[in-house]
Amino acid sequence: MSQSTSARRRVRSLARAFSWHRRKLAVVAAVLAVLTGVAAVNPEGPPTRRVVRASSQLPGGAVIRAGDVELTDIPSSATPVTAIGDPAEVIGSMLAGPVAEGQVITPLDLLADRSTLPAGRVIAPLRLADIDLAGLLRPGEIVDVMGADAQAGTAAVVASGVRVVTIPAAETADTGPRSGALVLVEVTPAEAAALARAAVSGTLTVLWR
Repeated sequence: MSQSTSARRRVRSLARAFSWHRRKLAVVAAVLAVLTGVAAVNPEGPPTRRVVRASSQLPGGAVIRAGDVELTDIPSSATPVTAIGDPAEVIGSMLAGPVAEGQVITPLDLLADRSTLPAGRVIAPLRLADIDLAGLLRPGEIVDVMGADAQAGTAAVVASGVRVVTIPAAETADTGPRSGALVLVEVTPAEAAALARAAVSGTLTVLWR
């Protein structure tokens, strides 16, 4: 075999090898192009924050159980600054008002965590005789509490300008619903004592201002 023939064969072998590697490089380049396009179409989402949300609608006054809340990642821009991120901080606490399904829980939603009571004010229970009337109340409303004594035939305002804190969910005992409806109100210690005395001697109702 002549040297020229051998040289031509080596050149052809090199050409075939180059062509084969060029095809592989083209495939790699095509794959990279596809991946780059996917990344451009689906850019990284906005920053998120893990928060505690209500997994269902909850009534005011309900004591939060483990199944009532869930941990969810939501965009940080849509997250309240005071949002709670640990379920242990809310389980066992009482809700100050109704909470919608999916609502982010904050300390203001928890009655147990409210530390904003003015000096000289307390939260007292108020048992209303009319359950339907209690259903019309909303947390934050200002009402006057009136006591009626059926035996004495008298009625008078017991406490004025009372703020409704929450209306706990009605509880049902084995013998049926409890008499009256429980409402938690913000009053002075003297007003709390007057409400307790009026509840013993008669029935209580509220008047909207």
